[in-house]
Amino acid sequence: MWLVVAGMACDGETDSDLDADTGADTAAETDSDADTDNEADTDSEAEADLVDADGNTYATVQIGEQVWMAENLKVTSFNDGTPIGLWSFGEDWYYALEPMAWYQWSSTYDLNNIYPDPLPEDFYGALYNEFALDSGRLAPDGWRLPTRADFEVLEQTLTADGLDATALKTDFGWSPETSNGTDDYGFNALPSGYVSAGGTATGTPAIVILATSETNPAARTRHVVTLFDDPTLQYNENGVQLGAGVRLIRE
Repeated sequence: MWLVVAGMACDGETDSDLDADTGADTAAETDSDADTDNEADTDSEAEADLVDADGNTYATVQIGEQVWMAENLKVTSFNDGTPIGLWSFGEDWYYALEPMAWYQWSSTYDLNNIYPDPLPEDFYGALYNEFALDSGRLAPDGWRLPTRADFEVLEQTLTADGLDATALKTDFGWSPETSNGTDDYGFNALPSGYVSAGGTATGTPAIVILATSETNPAARTRHVVTLFDDPTLQYNENGVQLGAGVRLIRE
């Protein structure tokens, strides 16, 4: 909101002169307000919330020069509208001979009684198997899975600001063993866990494992980034049998 303070009229100015000046000032203020509104609209569009293929809307956050999702992806369809299968017990979470893209929800069992009420199934977002992650179809236009280098740039920004990886963790919801963070930027990293090779969602509320776009085909691994009990981002290679959460980054 702009605060406009009118100056006093100089000696010798007539009422009509003052009216003319006031009119000019008003017009200038109106133009200024319009410009301000246009700038605000432009800024708003530049930081518009992300919408996925299912119509889910996500908050985003700018950290340094990067723009990230401020919550984990929970889309259940590829960006071409093809449904991603919801894994259920008895299905093969990973079976190389019959590739099938699956997702499942992170476990919301609140064994530490952190929350007063039951959590919705999508509270932590979705966890995806290798065939979903490798599809290249999870992200809407203008967004992508991050690389390890993207996370390294993020960590460099934290260091430049005198912070560490605990600044990315939420200030609630983590187990006592791995501790809450400070969420200085609004990155809002919840302990969403991961999926074991057998297809079990596990690890909440102690760890978050986020997928990158990079794989090691020879070793049959995917590069992932972990927030756990250490004040740094941990870079690991997980077997492709495991599932992980996703944070997209703007292209």
